[in-house]
Amino acid sequence: MNLIKGIRNLLGLQPSEAPPSSFQREEELDEVLIFVVDESYTRIGEYVSCDDYADEWSATDAASKVFLDRIEAEFDAEFEEVNIGPGADVPAFVTVIAENVVPLIPWLMAVFFSGKPIVENIEAWRTILGKIRPFFSRTIVLNRNGAAVLAMDAVFEDMGGIPKEVVLRGYKPAYSLDDAQLVAPTEIDDLTCSPEKSAV
Repeated sequence: MNLIKGIRNLLGLQPSEAPPSSFQREEELDEVLIFVVDESYTRIGEYVSCDDYADEWSATDAASKVFLDRIEAEFDAEFEEVNIGPGADVPAFVTVIAENVVPLIPWLMAVFFSGKPIVENIEAWRTILGKIRPFFSRTIVLNRNGAAVLAMDAVFEDMGGIPKEVVLRGYKPAYSLDDAQLVAPTEIDDLTCSPEKSAV
């Protein structure tokens, strides 16, 4: 089951049923994108009274606006309406954690994805995770940079603290709901790890 099928299942959508269309957000290298799945899409009655609207699409749009207002208040953040998923539409809202919030994001991401050892500002990853963590109360999808933050947090947990050095050895696009085993076919560097180093 891939990510899109999982989200469509969560929303109760049939494979042939298309949710409302909106644009897909292009990511910038210095951004962590947090996509919050629009939970109102298949639970319209929990957000508005359908009898108050002329048709289903009007009620759907109104419910979506109520959901948007709720998450903007809940997270004190601005969101844009988008759809997510390659080749499929799943209604969502996106917010951004950018360098104006955490100034080190561009540098951290550039070093991380280059495969060079990260030896400075490792604690900054926890700062970014602290900005993402509140969104875990909703169904979310993260971009590549957000996935990198989760990977770093997994390293900290596995090591029982903050290692002296972290090196990305490989990665591939994958979704947490994929049935396939996660492997890293994209080799970046063939470095060995010591107890004081960690490789992702």
